[in-house]
Amino acid sequence: MSRTLLFTILALSLTSCVKRLSDNDISEKIVGTWQVEAAPSGLTSRGTVSILKDGNVTCDVKYVRGERELVVNYTTSWQVKNGFLIETIKTTSASNLLAVGFVTRDKVLSVDDETFVFETEAGKKIIRQRSK
Repeated sequence: MSRTLLFTILALSLTSCVKRLSDNDISEKIVGTWQVEAAPSGLTSRGTVSILKDGNVTCDVKYVRGERELVVNYTTSWQVKNGFLIETIKTTSASNLLAVGFVTRDKVLSVDDETFVFETEAGKKIIRQRSK
């Protein structure tokens, strides 16, 4: 048996062992408070996103660039559908950046007791750690 064929068989058998989380599993596991530490280039950020079991989210984040800072607070509703976390902005302190009614659809890559990994619609991978 050639190495290529052996590698292909091994790769296929390993992929079939990986269990995809159902929408229900994701919905249960993402509930909690997550640290926000990633920001667009040139900015630093610090804050939290709290995903509540009742289908709501609260977010409080401070962005800093040099001596300028912006605190953004917003709330959303959320649901998980086909492996995507879908959020709709309900209230915002920065309507020029986030409009009420704006919808995001982020692909959930993984979530466990400590780490939540998702990919934004723009293709950016975000990793969040659970707040302690």
